[in-house]
Amino acid sequence: MHYKIVYELTVVLIVGILHTALLKKVLDTFLPAGDKDRLMWKIVFVGYYLLTTAAYSVFHVSFPYEICNLAGIIGVACFYCGAWEKKIWISMVWFCLDTGSGTAVSLACSEMVGMQQAAVSALLLLICVVVVCHIPDSREGREKVLDKKQMCLLSAIPILSVTVFWGFMYENIGRLTAVFVCVVVLALNLCVFYLYHILLKNYVKLREQDIYKQQTIAYQNQFEIMKESQSRIRALKHDMKNHVLALKGLAKGSKLEKLMEYLDSMQEFMKNPSEHIYTGNEALDSLLNYKLQRVKEVLKKVETDIVLPEKMNLHSFDFNVIVGNLLDNAIAASVQTDGQLLKFSMRMENGVLLLHMINSCMGIPEGVCEIRRLSEKSYAGHGIGLTNVQRIVEKYHGDMEMYCKDNYMETEIMLYMKNL
Repeated sequence: MHYKIVYELTVVLIVGILHTALLKKVLDTFLPAGDKDRLMWKIVFVGYYLLTTAAYSVFHVSFPYEICNLAGIIGVACFYCGAWEKKIWISMVWFCLDTGSGTAVSLACSEMVGMQQAAVSALLLLICVVVVCHIPDSREGREKVLDKKQMCLLSAIPILSVTVFWGFMYENIGRLTAVFVCVVVLALNLCVFYLYHILLKNYVKLREQDIYKQQTIAYQNQFEIMKESQSRIRALKHDMKNHVLALKGLAKGSKLEKLMEYLDSMQEFMKNPSEHIYTGNEALDSLLNYKLQRVKEVLKKVETDIVLPEKMNLHSFDFNVIVGNLLDNAIAASVQTDGQLLKFSMRMENGVLLLHMINSCMGIPEGVCEIRRLSEKSYAGHGIGLTNVQRIVEKYHGDMEMYCKDNYMETEIMLYMKNL
């Protein structure tokens, strides 16, 4: 009797450790862990292990145990970074695989004792995890997420699957039929991971296409600006003889004030209202002119200070991601405020590209803003594409900080161009 109790307790403890390790493996594969220290993670997973082991020892495989298991899985997932829709989805799929493995083994191996069934179920779950973790997923993929509608639809599959498993556990259904359906449903949920990966790749491609589309529109806009500037130059050149005669007359008459007024008029005539910046770099000029034109059309108060060299070791795609996303977010946030303020400056100093932006905003907590949190919650229009911006900043070994105070968001970015 004593030997049996020790044996059962040992199996329960070992199976619990395996369950916890497999859960950690799956969550680490699909969710970014963030910057929490190792002690915190140890406490989280030990807490999950103690909860599920105690629940299994008391309730065995039953509805109360499943509820405790699900609560523990969601609780652990909450400590990871990422959108809550993705956390719920990965929690439900894992819970479905866990429940499905237990149900399939319980029906197929009903002659085994409970401890043996738990061990076989853990091995089946291990096989599922091996299959899942072989899906190629980069570190950047963990930080990306599909839109809410797609994630909710994906989450519905494991939720319905768990309902089927519970029905088999508590209803009298043919054993072979139930085992077959369990295996099919498990395979279906494994396919959901591949479906998610395919959807994510398509989403990334669409985002890249959108950026290239913006670049094309920006180039087209820059072409129109250049045509307008050339038209003004031709007009001035056509009348240059008359302008020179007029200037000579004013100079001979010592009418210095009127001479300056005439020169100012010529300079004003040469100005193109659509050209907000000219660096000589077509890629930078086209994007900045296009974006700043939109900013000045939408917001009431816009201030810019941009001094950039003609040649920069910054890929136009990366520049588009940084400036495009920051200005789009700033517009979305500022347009909802009364002040509608945007200050934007860029300059190159000693091989370091400095970007500084201030915009009015609403509904954002004061203090230093965590980029990932802004991207998840998208406060007042902020957050769209900020993780992409941060990734480009890291690519150039730079720094990025966002700070909110008195309903003004201040963004500072430094890119170390000398490192390239």
